[in-house]
Amino acid sequence: MRLQKILLGVVMTAMVTIIPSVAYGQAYGTVATGTLNVREKATTDSRILQQVGLGVPVEIVTESNDWLRLTLKDGSTAYVKSEFITVHRVVATVEVAGGLNVRDYPSTDKGAIIGKFYHGDEISVHYKVDDWYKISQEGFEGFVHKDFVKEDLLRYLPIRQLSEVQKVTISQQQVNMAVRTPSTKTATSAKSSSLGDSIVSYAKQFLGNPYVYGGSSLTRGTDCSGFTQQIMRNFGVSIQRSSSMQYANNGYAVNANNLQKGDLLFYGYKGRVSHVGIYIGGGQIIHANDERTGIIISSAFSSGSKPFIGAKRVI
Repeated sequence: MRLQKILLGVVMTAMVTIIPSVAYGQAYGTVATGTLNVREKATTDSRILQQVGLGVPVEIVTESNDWLRLTLKDGSTAYVKSEFITVHRVVATVEVAGGLNVRDYPSTDKGAIIGKFYHGDEISVHYKVDDWYKISQEGFEGFVHKDFVKEDLLRYLPIRQLSEVQKVTISQQQVNMAVRTPSTKTATSAKSSSLGDSIVSYAKQFLGNPYVYGGSSLTRGTDCSGFTQQIMRNFGVSIQRSSSMQYANNGYAVNANNLQKGDLLFYGYKGRVSHVGIYIGGGQIIHANDERTGIIISSAFSSGSKPFIGAKRVI
């Protein structure tokens, strides 16, 4: 899929149409109740096909009159009430021919244009911030205005406040080519510190939960990189799935003597990253350690763990 970036110096253009440019395709979510009845038709008196538990992932096909049509694991379809599903991501298709501007902040005044999506591009829509939607595609992410989005299932996405939103993480190449909004070091540091405290508090809720290799559930089981990815996702920060890819592609490097809460610390042998944790301050990390211990807090630089390789700041 094609994503063309805007070169430095390009003048930011105003939105000139109110015609929806992004059309809903399909959505993904999780069950938000202890036991959910999945029915054959979109009525409460319809036959129950099965029951699913809290946190089970679902693929959503369409929505009608507060009922969601799902695709089950066996490929069949079923129906559930929308109030029992938490939607996390909607896959949408760009329909505008002239290009859809993507900004690095949900504001035409403060947000610089960092790229465009074109007709036929598929993107993921994650949440809404006032009049803006957070979108991403293959590691590139930003914000588009609601006037260019056909809402459909997007109305079920979570809503965030501007105070919760940080500048999105983009690659150094994109930084070099994009128009950036200047900010003071003091303001950025204070914002990152506050967000770091929130990240640590949220992560600690899952202490003691199981480690599952390849898992991404904070409650039912996750591995180290699944843990960091899901924790950051809760705060609107998108990082890649594996520890090695997170280290290679997300955020920017920070010195071990200048760590802040929320930084990602990476470990491995001979420079090869194979483990990641979240710095919580006081020389400690919280991480999905192994199948024996699960999610724990431990020393960031203990001689009993894998050698420390480096740290990245993604917030």
